[in-house]
Amino acid sequence: MRPFLLRPRFFGIEKDPGYFADCVGCPVENVTWYRAIEFCNALSDSLGLEAAYRREGDLVIWNLEADGFRLPTEAEWECACRAGTTTRFHSGDCLTTDQANFNGYEPLGGCPTGLDRAQPLPVGSFPPNTWELFDMHGNVSEWCWDATGGYPSGPVIDPTGPGDGPQRCFRGGSWFSQDWHCRSAARFFVAPTNRYDFVGLRLARSLQLDRK
Repeated sequence: MRPFLLRPRFFGIEKDPGYFADCVGCPVENVTWYRAIEFCNALSDSLGLEAAYRREGDLVIWNLEADGFRLPTEAEWECACRAGTTTRFHSGDCLTTDQANFNGYEPLGGCPTGLDRAQPLPVGSFPPNTWELFDMHGNVSEWCWDATGGYPSGPVIDPTGPGDGPQRCFRGGSWFSQDWHCRSAARFFVAPTNRYDFVGLRLARSLQLDRK
């Protein structure tokens, strides 16, 4: 399964919560993981799709058969970010501030210094990866489905990751991050009730195949 990914700008469930809400065309940020889940369901409902999630208190249950919008798993996110590459970034082993929006003052060894713009920029300000996905590195970090957990000990195909735990994952780095936070493999976990002006979301939708 390959996820369909996009960035939302406005929420149908509340006034735009972003700290940088006046930045026209910028990705939404300053949302909790729970708000991201609620937005996925609200968007699905508005389009007549089956909601992917059911919330029971702090527990969120994912209906894997639903055709509605959802957060990508870590595995989907990293696959989309890498776009077939095996280097630190989809652009190679260095990332420049001409390629992504991040704090370029203290780059990884051997990589060039760059700008610190200190805020998000409109989506599409930098070239996409080879799968035509924008801002997989930098701009705002993105919530994923997975709860706290390690990688499986053996090979797996399209893992969904832990479904419950005290923290949830975000990926990709942001305008606030140094380049090592933006690596394709970098992963971070915080409480799902936390919100930051550098964390937003990217949506996925499962492709429902006719198996008749």
